[in-house]
Amino acid sequence: MPQERLAEPDPDTDPDPLSAQFHDKLDADALMAALDEAQQTVRSYDTKAQIVGVGYIFALGVVMRSGDHIPVPMDHAALYVFAGWLVVILPIIMFALVLYPSRIDKFTRKRPAAGVAGTMYFDPRKFADVAAYTKAVLSADWAREVAYEIVTVSDIRDKKRIRFLRALYWTGGSFVALFLSQMLRAGGVLSE
Repeated sequence: MPQERLAEPDPDTDPDPLSAQFHDKLDADALMAALDEAQQTVRSYDTKAQIVGVGYIFALGVVMRSGDHIPVPMDHAALYVFAGWLVVILPIIMFALVLYPSRIDKFTRKRPAAGVAGTMYFDPRKFADVAAYTKAVLSADWAREVAYEIVTVSDIRDKKRIRFLRALYWTGGSFVALFLSQMLRAGGVLSE
């Protein structure tokens, strides 16, 4: 049985051959799978940040209790408070930033949305009612819509990954700082 060949698009009659042959050339299922993978990765960073953040809080409690019996020198009390906030609170904030990324920061890339109607997710500020949204959905270039969404979600995924790793590194540094502080106090280097 001879295999059918796709007709070559005519740029004069078909202004957007990529969209016209979306299923034949790009395979819509493959694009949707790529979008799904990017969304799952974003959700996995949320889960990891929640688990590691809670684990950090519990581990911090154990470490802090073990150092409670070692006296803090009063002439260094302000330094201890400042360092305590850096060591204890900042990692928790950093894990929260993984969960709730802001839209505007130095890692966000501005992407031009030319030719994208934004129909992947309903935005009530953009579409006044169901009729307006239905009209936009029916006239949307779905190859472009899905591809734009993949790029957008991938940017969020990369931002969350960077923030998660940064929080992990800071957490490791926090435990090292706590260890050194307790060793200095236990060894009498820092005394009352």
